[in-house]
Amino acid sequence: MSPIDGDDPWSSSDDDDMDDEVEDECFSFHSICSYNFKDASSSPTFDSLAAALEYDVSNYGFDLLQHLLPPNHEDFYEGAIILVNKSRAFVRENCNGSVDKLEIGEMLNTYLKGEALTISSAGDEANMVYFRPQLEDDAMLMFIDELQALKGSQIGSNDDSPVMNTPSDNESVKQLQLKIELLEEQLSQAKKCIASFAMEENGEKSPSSSGQTKKLNAPDNDTYYFSSYSNTSIHETMLRDTVRTAAYESAILSNAESLFRDKTVMDIGCGTGVLSLFCAKAGARKVIAVDNSDILSQAKQIIELNGYGHVITCVHGKIESLIQESALPLSEGETVDIIVSEWMGYALFFETMLPSVLVARDALMTKVTGTMFPNVAKVFIEGANDQERLSYWDNVHGIDMKPMKQRMIEELTEEGLVQIVDDNKIITNRAEMIAFDLNTCKDEELDFEAPFKLHLRNSSSGNESKMEVHQLIVSFDIGFSVEGTAKASFSTGCQSPPTHWKQTVLWFDPLHNCPVLRRDENDIMKGKFHMRRNAKNHRAIDMAVMWETGHFRSENECKWERTGEGVLKRSLHA
Repeated sequence: MSPIDGDDPWSSSDDDDMDDEVEDECFSFHSICSYNFKDASSSPTFDSLAAALEYDVSNYGFDLLQHLLPPNHEDFYEGAIILVNKSRAFVRENCNGSVDKLEIGEMLNTYLKGEALTISSAGDEANMVYFRPQLEDDAMLMFIDELQALKGSQIGSNDDSPVMNTPSDNESVKQLQLKIELLEEQLSQAKKCIASFAMEENGEKSPSSSGQTKKLNAPDNDTYYFSSYSNTSIHETMLRDTVRTAAYESAILSNAESLFRDKTVMDIGCGTGVLSLFCAKAGARKVIAVDNSDILSQAKQIIELNGYGHVITCVHGKIESLIQESALPLSEGETVDIIVSEWMGYALFFETMLPSVLVARDALMTKVTGTMFPNVAKVFIEGANDQERLSYWDNVHGIDMKPMKQRMIEELTEEGLVQIVDDNKIITNRAEMIAFDLNTCKDEELDFEAPFKLHLRNSSSGNESKMEVHQLIVSFDIGFSVEGTAKASFSTGCQSPPTHWKQTVLWFDPLHNCPVLRRDENDIMKGKFHMRRNAKNHRAIDMAVMWETGHFRSENECKWERTGEGVLKRSLHA
């Protein structure tokens, strides 16, 4: 059966990458003392945290639990992260094959006793470096709550007075409630802490390290998302994207009379307030600028500085919460005529902001006459060949470096990449896969599957007779196409001026299985493209492509001759 006839691309065994979701459910633990940083494959692995800790106790005389802060300490979670990473850093820097096992444990015990004071001071500046994992995919850092439980059990087993570890008969309900609140606060601090260094890894490491980031993401995926928009650089990047900013400016100002004059407008995710100011300049009677990041304080100043404080009202918070709490400056029954928002992410839906905008649309936008602006979004796909990058390793200053090809391909195929793709590398047509009417589409439709069909374009690489498709390139177009108004649009395709969204690149493995199109046979590549929100982090997206190559043997396209097939799965991780 053809792969595109299957029902579930996510569980297909044909995927070149393995199934990430299955892998994510399995954790392998490395003990502190036995991990070999020079030869990771020689390091023993354990199915449980307790087994890894016990191995160190039995073989090295090192008990990590002894060095942890008390389980009810307010800095337990941060201290545990620092302790694990400090311990691993010490082993990496000081222990080699010539050091006796018990000596390793003794050295580490001595070191940590001297560090006890700094570990208890989680906010100490010197400890900041130890919030970054020293070991990639360190499962210990994902099970801090289990470390806390094990520490508590150890204290209980060593205490001659068990009454101290359980509430007495006279302990008040109020005291119990205070304990619960303390534990909840500790959990909240841990989530923020883990999310913060997961963000650092995303910002400072290449896409090849994202497996680590994915596992370290805290359950609260909104915290880092809104926090990231508090940084000036992201707003500067968006504002300097003249394709994006000029398109919004032109679409709004050119429709001042036909659309915006005397209307009530809502700008969701207003950032610095630039779109709100465009709307005010276009004659809007009232603009409500909503953002959940602290950049809103600068937006207020900018709005006042430019003389539109009487038109634009800034509101801080998540739009869903503001609607639920009736916290927006709208009188009872009042609606908004236009919702302006720049919600797009990489591959259109990365960061998953559109669902929030749709909540506002359904709750607040004027029925029939109200509109989203922009109101159309389309997703495209095209094929590219990057033979130059592959061939580079054949001769590097006269040196044959072919072994580097496999390493490079392994890195490139770990996940989706975001980069500007030269149109000269595009070898197929750019095919529209799906279009969204933003005035009517539903949240559940944003996880979609769509058919596509690609063929070699005439200008591809000198019209060679056979071409390998090394990459699938995903991009999107945005349209301001309200009936009766001046139309405007912009594209993030390779053929258009670059934007800050760039393109999303999905690499095949050209050394093992990538599509091949033959011009003389009129080969095409067809299939189904699937996109969905990641189950563990709804800000991330998963993509799967079920593809096949071949050609039709008859003019009426009733006899298909297949020449290749496969399943490609990639993700963009937040």
